[in-house]
Amino acid sequence: MKKTKKILSLVLSVAMLTVIFAACADNSGGGSGGSGSVAQEVANLGAGQVKDIYNDPIKIAQISISTAGIINQLVQLSYREQLYRFPNVSVVHWDAEYDPNRQVTLIQEAVTQGYDAIVIEAMDPFALNGAIEEAEKAGIPVISVNAAEPQTVHTLYMAGADYSSGWASAELMVGMSGNEGTAIVLDCPPAMKPAARMGTGFEEYIQQKTNIRLIEQLGIENWSADNAQISMRDCLTKYGPGEITMVYCANDDIAMGAANAIDQAGRADEGIIVWGFNGFRNGLELVKEGKLAGTMFGDTYVQNATAFYFAMYAIATGLTGQTAGYTRTPVVEQPMLPVTQQNIDDVMAVSRWFVSYN
Repeated sequence: MKKTKKILSLVLSVAMLTVIFAACADNSGGGSGGSGSVAQEVANLGAGQVKDIYNDPIKIAQISISTAGIINQLVQLSYREQLYRFPNVSVVHWDAEYDPNRQVTLIQEAVTQGYDAIVIEAMDPFALNGAIEEAEKAGIPVISVNAAEPQTVHTLYMAGADYSSGWASAELMVGMSGNEGTAIVLDCPPAMKPAARMGTGFEEYIQQKTNIRLIEQLGIENWSADNAQISMRDCLTKYGPGEITMVYCANDDIAMGAANAIDQAGRADEGIIVWGFNGFRNGLELVKEGKLAGTMFGDTYVQNATAFYFAMYAIATGLTGQTAGYTRTPVVEQPMLPVTQQNIDDVMAVSRWFVSYN
């Protein structure tokens, strides 16, 4: 238990270092940011508009793949609680409704309406390139979070350490299986696979390090529990009792769909090892219930608070990928913690999915 708590502290500390860095945008030593030497020097280099983040009206657009997903409960809580310190700041949560074309439209609306920053969970790594370039050229920093990394240079990309998490998950699942049997991968939507690499990490570990056979690799549209349940049900029809050893899932919604299909098919007693990714509330609850063998916990609350402070830092300094002259988008990867029956109680005790201060 002590070891788990130390790891949790490390996860939080690494993420919070970025928050401390972002807070350095206020160099005045007092409560009025944006007027210090850093902001002035950046402005003198020809950066975009510099704002006083404590006093000027500021608008941030946060664009989700869909606000229907369970993750948005914690995303919106995280932003809401950061705004206690910044009553002059408003954050608008826009719903892309699983449509990359709508995401393009929403980015363009944010530019037209004069938003100061955009934080986006991109549906497609290529479809948004033109709109993101337009926003950055207009002096609006674009910070992308999780899902697909847009393939045009922008201010920042933040994500859980996806590839290494898929690799680590495979290692743990193989240990549970005794390095025997078969594996199914219920992965991210196909268009996102080049950027969302947790499934790739899992597959490459299995192929390079084990005796396990990969028998199905399926992309799940919209990261949907319902779509995953249909795909898993088809696999259960195709493969009889004892023919499926493990199922790796690219997020906890997909894992929930897979677990539901196994239950409904009456095959829960086969001991199929189902593993998730992200540490959403539903995933952690299913680990606690024993319906998932495990998941990878990334602190959604801290990640989104960090994205907010990066946006505020960019607004305070006029920083964008354009003004900084980036040739590649900077990347911040959040550490991920394996969660199993052994440490689920420790994780639930500190996760904001379960701990409320309101």
